[in-house]
Amino acid sequence: MNKIKLQFLVILVFCFTQNLLPQSFVEQNSGVTVNLTSVSMYQTLWSVPYQAWVCGNNGTVLRTSNTGTNWLNVNGGGIPNTVNLVNIWCIDSVNILTAGNIGSVTYVYRTSNKGASWSQVFTQANGNINAIWMSSATQGFMVGNPVGGRWSLWNTTNGGSNWDSAGLYLSQAGTEIGWNNSLSIKNNRIWFGTNNTRIYYSTNFGSNWQILSTAPEVNSYSVLFYWNDSSGYYGYFGGANSYKTTNYGFNWTLISHPGSGNFGGFTNGIAGVFNHYPPMLDFAVRGDSIFYNFSMGNWNSIYSAPSGVYRHVAPFYQLNVQYNYSWAVRSNGGITRLVTFWGGVKKISSLVPDNFSLQQNYPNPFNPSTKFKIQIEKLSNVKVVVFDALGREVATLVNEQLKAGTYEVEWDGSNYPSGVYFYKLTTDSFSETKKMVLVK
Repeated sequence: MNKIKLQFLVILVFCFTQNLLPQSFVEQNSGVTVNLTSVSMYQTLWSVPYQAWVCGNNGTVLRTSNTGTNWLNVNGGGIPNTVNLVNIWCIDSVNILTAGNIGSVTYVYRTSNKGASWSQVFTQANGNINAIWMSSATQGFMVGNPVGGRWSLWNTTNGGSNWDSAGLYLSQAGTEIGWNNSLSIKNNRIWFGTNNTRIYYSTNFGSNWQILSTAPEVNSYSVLFYWNDSSGYYGYFGGANSYKTTNYGFNWTLISHPGSGNFGGFTNGIAGVFNHYPPMLDFAVRGDSIFYNFSMGNWNSIYSAPSGVYRHVAPFYQLNVQYNYSWAVRSNGGITRLVTFWGGVKKISSLVPDNFSLQQNYPNPFNPSTKFKIQIEKLSNVKVVVFDALGREVATLVNEQLKAGTYEVEWDGSNYPSGVYFYKLTTDSFSETKKMVLVK
């Protein structure tokens, strides 16, 4: 590890230990109520605007180019509303692939103009395509359920315009099938999940395959591998339980978690996107909840959706100097934006206040960021939320247990329109709301 990487890792560790990486979970208006099945994003580093894509039943394809403030339905140019889409992959800001089924026939559609129009680039009777993963702008792989005793495996070398199965033979064991979104690719290595107590693993982009046992877990509904060191690639798979590996998936360790339901997906969190760094903050979706862990430790529940069941979470974060975004989608059209951000809440005094209080923000009016202080009289569950003028929650700045003391909270309104906002402090025994004005 070179000196720069080591310094960056030390900074991240310091941020975690100083409680400077808070998380925010914001419900966004998708404009639909159908089952949403998959989410992908245009992965840019340290840049804006943030683009994400979502697909679902009834031919639904949604796009945002402003971090989810608005979602546009962009399926009207070639995707029939009779297709139930199960997977989507964002290649770049204009080129997108999505796969779905009409009965027993599977289809793949591609757009090269941000969804203004779509072309059908693949179809097959049976062998429903479960997942697409592009390892570069041109090279990609997709997996579908077996047809005639052979897994449906395809690759592309021209950005998904054409697909070829030559040299990609993998025989079906019994009646096994795969799962939507259960595919992960890192360099030339491929992993995909099944309902047969196994994950299939290739080291040469599908030319040859090995069996990784997931016993006693039968189903591997979701799979994610994302960084490596000398011992191998690290990753997760999830069924009714979640497991982790540090050696490509040859051995798995059960991860403790609360609640019930099936794991629908994982993110690679903070620091895990940088090769050779151990992952520090990862997320998973399961049932109606979002979970987090540090350094591949136990899962902890951090957010519960108001309704619906989570189907998928984007496997990556979009990185910015201050904010890191991802999205999770649900069975009822719900979309949750996950934000991990530098700054947020910072303890500035350990003196025990006489009471709870919420102070006026400063500056006010502000552009684009503002700060305010909160006083916590005793150990309490503390939540600080920002609402717009219509009473809609737009950001959660604090949602954790805090010790007695005085804290400074910061909110950056760069991605929000000008207007009146309200911020509310809620503890176990106290609540107060104040008004602030964002002027751009």
